[in-house]
Amino acid sequence: MKKDARLLILLVFALLFSAALSCGQPAVEGSTAAPVEIALPAPDTIGKVPVEQALAKRRSVRQFAPEDLTLSQIGQLCWAAQGITEPTHGLRTAPSAMAAYPLDLYVVKSDGVLRYLPQGHKLIKLSGEDKRAAISTQASVGAAPVVFVMVGVMSRTARFGPRAERFVAIEAGHVGQNLHLQAVALGLGSVSVGGFQDADVVKALDLPEGQMPFYVIPVGKPAT
Repeated sequence: MKKDARLLILLVFALLFSAALSCGQPAVEGSTAAPVEIALPAPDTIGKVPVEQALAKRRSVRQFAPEDLTLSQIGQLCWAAQGITEPTHGLRTAPSAMAAYPLDLYVVKSDGVLRYLPQGHKLIKLSGEDKRAAISTQASVGAAPVVFVMVGVMSRTARFGPRAERFVAIEAGHVGQNLHLQAVALGLGSVSVGGFQDADVVKALDLPEGQMPFYVIPVGKPAT
């Protein structure tokens, strides 16, 4: 009995030691661990470029310098697109029919896929793979340091019946213009991309059923 008791104690200690070694180790892909959240710097709500100047300078840019965007720049672009400007009711930078906010904003970079969370102004990392080229065959998409993808969550506009998809498309236009003008204000370039296959984007972003891509916008520092 004493020998059995000693063996049991040794087994318990071994299990505890193994648990201690694994504590704090990064989660591997495919695990059930919570996704990594990345806090973004507070957005600049003053700026130095008048909206009229941004409108005058906005042009489609398809060639980008091989220079990563800073976290501050990415955060500013996300805020311009979908940021919360009235926290009491969660109202955002772009108008939305009955404040349904059916769009989710994805940020696709060389080191992975992230989704913007307006509440808390942060990113959540979904994948560590480079999915830029998988989104579209257009060279500007694969070469841009950051590609923003607007995805419509159609269940949020189901109440609008046959006009539901139209309202999502209208909102994507509002969000896209915000993003383009903010890019100009940051000294960056961008281009509107509609030439993509829905199925390719759905697969690249691993979108659930009932979600569909509406708009792709590559952003980066202009090559010239």
